[in-house]
Amino acid sequence: MTAPGFVARIARTGLRKGILEGSRPWLYTGLAAVALRVARRIAREEPRTVFSEQLEPGQRLEIRVLPPER
Repeated sequence: MTAPGFVARIARTGLRKGILEGSRPWLYTGLAAVALRVARRIAREEPRTVFSEQLEPGQRLEIRVLPPER
């Protein structure tokens, strides 16, 4: 199980046991896990487009990595 999957499971279990069974420690754990998931989603950086070009038939695109100059 990955870390985000683990946090989601803790959030789900904590909220279920906290709300339905009345366990305050589980409720606080679930709320903290939900807050962590929201913070991760907000902090996640969206990929940005650096270059966009439409190629015509017969054209090609070459991508190279050049070593940095020293």
